[in-house]
Amino acid sequence: MEASITLKNVSKHFNKKYVLSNLTLGVEKGSVFAITGRSGAGKSTLLRILSTLMTPDEGLLFINEKECPGNEAEVKRSIGYLPDHDIHDPWLTGWENLQKTARLWGIPEDKFDRRAKSLVSEYQLEDVIHECPVVYSKGEKRILDIIQVLLNDPEILILDEPFQGLDYHATNVLNSYLISQYRAKTIVIASHEFSIIQTFADRWIVLHQGKIRFDGTLEKMSSQVDVPVVGNILFKQSNAEFLESIKGIEGITEIRNRRNTVEIIISGFECFNRVLKKVDYDSVISIGCNAFRIDEFINQILSDEGF
Repeated sequence: MEASITLKNVSKHFNKKYVLSNLTLGVEKGSVFAITGRSGAGKSTLLRILSTLMTPDEGLLFINEKECPGNEAEVKRSIGYLPDHDIHDPWLTGWENLQKTARLWGIPEDKFDRRAKSLVSEYQLEDVIHECPVVYSKGEKRILDIIQVLLNDPEILILDEPFQGLDYHATNVLNSYLISQYRAKTIVIASHEFSIIQTFADRWIVLHQGKIRFDGTLEKMSSQVDVPVVGNILFKQSNAEFLESIKGIEGITEIRNRRNTVEIIISGFECFNRVLKKVDYDSVISIGCNAFRIDEFINQILSDEGF
């Protein structure tokens, strides 16, 4: 498949200390790429480089086959970057922040008005959108930043801890959006909310001390841990058609149907992926699963390597 993002021997250092060391990887167009690792592993630095806001000290970065630095002005229009800190102006109202973002992206006023009102309504920010973010809760500030990033409907999303501070409703809205964009957008995400992102990430890397210690699928990760998987799918309405479609899938040991929620006990993530292929994502509110703890897996592979 075509690569949206390519890194070749990329390194970054601060005060002669390497934060990223000789990273080479490609992120396929339309895939969901998850970055994990302990605090200080280099995740946020890597995301800043991918967003073109930071230049690597060594190596090459290509976005849609265009080398950066050199083509930042062109490629930035295709990228929506959400850092792990606030990006709004606290002394402008929420709506003024969105207007400012629209002007920066050159979004026509009529298109902005429709898009902004739709996102504000979906994330239930109407009550405070005409107030300054200094009076917002932590979750409301995060929602405003998410709306700013989504306003231009970017082709590539680079998200650093996007779920931090969100309440249940906002978490479900963002989760549903990311699920709905599967194969439509390239998504690079760093998050400690493993139970959420493990349901839709295609590929994972584990960073430690600026180097890649694991690179592969969740199936590869879970194959090293012998535990059952419990999947939960929350539908918008009746799910009889889905229940019929998963009959006979090898590896399902039990199905529990509770109103709009289906709980499935299965043998592993390979089976769970076969189940998810039967899902009509337009009819889904959220997907989750509870299996091995990914943070424990990270600790395991690092301890195996002597870290």
